[in-house]
Amino acid sequence: MNLALALGGGGARGLAHFGVLQVLSEEGIFPKALAGTSMGAIVGAVYSVGQDLRGVLRLLSSLDLQEALGLPPSTRNVAEEAIVESLIGRIRRRAWWEVNSARTTRFLAFLRLLTRGKRFEELPLPFVAVACDLVSGEEVRIREGPVYLGVGASAAIPGLLGPVRWRGRFLIDGGVVSNVPVGAAAQLGNVVLAVDVSAPLGPEPHSLVDVALRAYDITARTLQAYQIRIAQERLGENFLLIRPEVGHIGLLEFARLPEAVEAGRAAAKAVLSELKNRG
Repeated sequence: MNLALALGGGGARGLAHFGVLQVLSEEGIFPKALAGTSMGAIVGAVYSVGQDLRGVLRLLSSLDLQEALGLPPSTRNVAEEAIVESLIGRIRRRAWWEVNSARTTRFLAFLRLLTRGKRFEELPLPFVAVACDLVSGEEVRIREGPVYLGVGASAAIPGLLGPVRWRGRFLIDGGVVSNVPVGAAAQLGNVVLAVDVSAPLGPEPHSLVDVALRAYDITARTLQAYQIRIAQERLGENFLLIRPEVGHIGLLEFARLPEAVEAGRAAAKAVLSELKNRG
């Protein structure tokens, strides 16, 4: 079985990917390739460079990631903070892409540590990080150069982190164009296991910021549903989709790592027999 994983974005909910990978390894099922978006790209990269998953989880459990990376407490705070930062940057005549540059630099340094400073070309199995070109709106599949840079671009959530420069392009979070990278994964293997860690729509909007965030969410969901349907039609029974029960975990609630990992484990166990039947 030439199994490729499509690991979706979802912030802290994406920590469930660790649980999925743990169960697959325990059952002797090893993907031949991975495609990841945002947090899915981070976890996929950690796996692809050969990091010990248990060791990485111990490290993450010992850190206050919000404090270490200077993250705000919620997505609404992200949007409000971005507006303020943009106004301050305009007053100080700073280039727009330098807003949140300090946080972005810290984030990239952390990713470089997690990925051992490796390049995509050095990885023992194919891995693709999916990002979005901010200028053209194109999906960009990164499989060359420093892994931390490609992963950082894939996870550069607008407003939270600045865009990442890559080969003359400004790249942002791949969730804008392919939150569950089923298209990229389908090019890497004849059996695809997609892991969707998105959350249901939140409460009714109560401000213009809430409305903007909701509109973005609805658009991304519509595109994701279309991409999944295309993958299902193309691969038939060789396309498996799991949705770990992580909808109650906030985008930036990294302290709920144990819950996310367990949800990932439970979702993976539910499709083990189907995966083995395709072996």
